[in-house]
Amino acid sequence: MKFLLLVSMFCLSLFSAEPTPAQLQLLQSAGYTQDDVKKALSSTSKEEQIVKKQQIIKNEIENDEIENDEIILQRYASQFFQNKNDIDPYSIPTPKNYLLNYGDKLSVTIFGAVSESFNLNINKDGNITIPQAGEFKLIGLSFHEAKKLIIDEIKKAYPNSTDILVDISEFTSIQVTVSGLVKAPGLYNLSSFSTIKDALINSGGILPSGSYRNISIKRDGKIIKTFDLYKLVRYGNNSSDIVLKSGDIIIVNSIKKEITIKGEIKNQAIYELNNSESFRTLFNFASGLKAKANKNAIKLKRYKNNTIKVYTLSVNQLYTMKPENGDEIEIFALSAQNANLVKISGNVLIPGEKELPKDNKLSTLLNNELKIFGKNGFFKADTNYEYALIKNLDTVKNFNLSRVLDKRTDITLKSGDQIIILNRYALKDKPYIFAKGDIVNDVNNKVDYYIGLKAKNLFDVVRFKTEKDGNAYYVDKSKIQISRLENNQKITMLVNLDKNPNFEIKAYDEIVFFDFFKTNEIKRATIKGEIFIPGTYNITKGTTINDLIKVSGGLTKKTLMSRCELARYEIKDDQRIRTILSLDLKKAIDLKLPIFEDDEWTIFAIENWNEKRFVEIEGEVRFPGKYTIAEGEKLSSVLKRAGGFTKHAFIEGSVFTREDVKELQIKRLQESLDKLKTKAMQVSAMANEAGEDSKSKENMLNAVTQLEKEAASKKPIGRVSLDLYYDLDRFANSAYNLTLKDKDTLYIPAINDTISIVGEVLNQNTFVYDSKSDAKDYIQKAGGLTELADEDYIYIVKANGQARKIENDYFWGSSNDVFKGDTVVVPLKINTISDIAFAKDVTSILYNIAITAASLKTVGGI
Repeated sequence: MKFLLLVSMFCLSLFSAEPTPAQLQLLQSAGYTQDDVKKALSSTSKEEQIVKKQQIIKNEIENDEIENDEIILQRYASQFFQNKNDIDPYSIPTPKNYLLNYGDKLSVTIFGAVSESFNLNINKDGNITIPQAGEFKLIGLSFHEAKKLIIDEIKKAYPNSTDILVDISEFTSIQVTVSGLVKAPGLYNLSSFSTIKDALINSGGILPSGSYRNISIKRDGKIIKTFDLYKLVRYGNNSSDIVLKSGDIIIVNSIKKEITIKGEIKNQAIYELNNSESFRTLFNFASGLKAKANKNAIKLKRYKNNTIKVYTLSVNQLYTMKPENGDEIEIFALSAQNANLVKISGNVLIPGEKELPKDNKLSTLLNNELKIFGKNGFFKADTNYEYALIKNLDTVKNFNLSRVLDKRTDITLKSGDQIIILNRYALKDKPYIFAKGDIVNDVNNKVDYYIGLKAKNLFDVVRFKTEKDGNAYYVDKSKIQISRLENNQKITMLVNLDKNPNFEIKAYDEIVFFDFFKTNEIKRATIKGEIFIPGTYNITKGTTINDLIKVSGGLTKKTLMSRCELARYEIKDDQRIRTILSLDLKKAIDLKLPIFEDDEWTIFAIENWNEKRFVEIEGEVRFPGKYTIAEGEKLSSVLKRAGGFTKHAFIEGSVFTREDVKELQIKRLQESLDKLKTKAMQVSAMANEAGEDSKSKENMLNAVTQLEKEAASKKPIGRVSLDLYYDLDRFANSAYNLTLKDKDTLYIPAINDTISIVGEVLNQNTFVYDSKSDAKDYIQKAGGLTELADEDYIYIVKANGQARKIENDYFWGSSNDVFKGDTVVVPLKINTISDIAFAKDVTSILYNIAITAASLKTVGGI
């Protein structure tokens, strides 16, 4: 009976059915109350009525493939942006502090005598309406506050309710701005739960110059938070991350202090530190030193005051220093000198590192090996038992292996010693010497030794490298460095060949030869100014100012003989002091003043001795022509000398050009073309990737070729945009009253009552100016745009050379206004090139060429 009752309750709960009176009576007779039945039913019906949130699991991670074993240091925390996952608000519980927004939708379910379910939108007034309960303002409340308010009000309206469920079924989105040093700044539409890190991921991550630790959040015009990504990545602390609101602005600031750390550290990377943080903090970020790190030999490389300083420090010493921007730290591994090890190599079957025995004796070490492997299992059959070597740093000792093995003699070992067992035939080779050095021919650096070889003879038997012109390097024959074994020690000596040319060379000596110019100081002095060949020249002990002037080509006719300047250097109190002396050049020559090393002589010109300088004024002035100008003369002055403007002058279209500006414009244009050409050729040479269109590569090459033709026909003229006034006194007080330079030109055109339309229109033409027409009207007069026109980049070149892009929106407005002498340029749309950056560069060059063309047209160049 009990079993049947249980089955009955299960079926009722399974199908969410209300019990019939007969079923209810049966259950009550078995001891179940009506509340028990309701609870049984509600356990499932609630689950059925609760809004189901969709769970989406999606992980998108960028994997950087490592093509070789070289470690390339990255900025710490940069890997955070390799994971491109976005937040899914339906896969997580609604946070209590989530602020409700317009457009959010709430689900409300009421259980009790009457069961109800409502889906309620927060309307534009920020309110929801619940039947029987009324209207409530929720905008600005947190989810926790709103939920409590709804439940309290429903209990009043539905007094018999037993349970009330409130949740969010749909979330609105927010719009935030990401700015500063990110890969893709701009506006982003995000989910309501999005935080600072989600916005940064959506923007593509932070640029190399952007800070990971100084990210500002601006809300309602005020900075409300500073986000530190390190806290999240290193410690899992997201206290500085916040849920964003619509209108928030995220600003990624620049890095202030960046430190590189590599070597025996657990996490090699480039780290960013705040001003208050120390090297101890840096090591903490990097997870500490590796076990084999040498804590007493840490290299710190520092860039300061245009110098590079390198320190070798212990960890504790480093901790006392304050980090500075650009510091580079390298942590080295413990060497064999720091380990309790020695190395056996050479003519043995089992070479390698061995642990030092407790007594540090060589005999103990070798006999321990023989106990394990046996003599024939450790030494090779042809081992030389009479002669072996021990090497430690620069010291080499020989010993008799047989005498050590039977303990007739012994050697005390040290950490890092290398025991070299030789082959019995190793010492039967012909004796030789070994030549070393940058100028020695490496192919023939092993030279046969003969008895009686002297140091002075070495230059006859050693072969040296040759330069590209076939001449030998200039070998320093005044000194050599010799390393040899004496009394079981390796010694190194420097031999002065001027004093000891007959120094005896021994077999197996290692001899280092030097480049003369690297081992001998070449004294030099500098002379500049009014001489024909200024420069830095070699000097000797007896060189005078007369010699220096002669070798530099002599003085020019403009030389000021009454004065010259000498900068001389000397060492005082361990400091190099620079002294400036003003001298009479004629007296210095008469006295044949001696020249000292590093002297800097400056020869001046006679005052006001300059070549004549001209500017050219052409067009609508009363007296056009070339005018000689004085030092510092202004444009207004020359215009007055030219008689001012005629009544036909169109000063709004004046064209002022300057030679150095022209050279700079030509250089930059050519650099841009070269850069584009290089990129197009590189892309063209690459194999197509999956889905890549080879036509785009061809279009890139064609675009560069076309640009080169356009640039060749319309070379920049060096125009400087300026505003003139008919009133020359007013112009003289304006910012455009330039100080003139040699070869400046000014062209004043006649009154121009026309507007020109060029580029991608059906009929390029020039039209009479109509004050009631704008750029759009003139384009229509020219037949309208062609299919190849780029509507987004139409621009107006003003008569004075300035340019303004037309805003391509529904209402063109004032940005579309044109005036006399203006040119409307409709560029070609570069839509056949898939590389967006490349297309933008092409558009930029076309823009500059169009401005040049408008200037050339004004002066009659085209």
